[in-house]
Amino acid sequence: MSRRKRSPTGGARQSAIDGEREREPRAPRLALATQLAILIAIFAVATVTAELAGAANVGVAVGVGQVAFAIGLVTLMMRA
Repeated sequence: MSRRKRSPTGGARQSAIDGEREREPRAPRLALATQLAILIAIFAVATVTAELAGAANVGVAVGVGQVAFAIGLVTLMMRA
């Protein structure tokens, strides 16, 4: 159970009604297919770039692609 006291007026809901608190503008949400396409493109571009930059083998290039994919995934998740 929460130890936080609840206000009888509805808390944040009431302040939003009163106009005291403005919301930050948010970026529009992307469709799932668009997000997947972005992540696949990030992986492919990072892998090819690592291979062209002289990675020791394809496994290393794919590892670089995985790191770029993870960074892109976290970025997309933070935007949602």
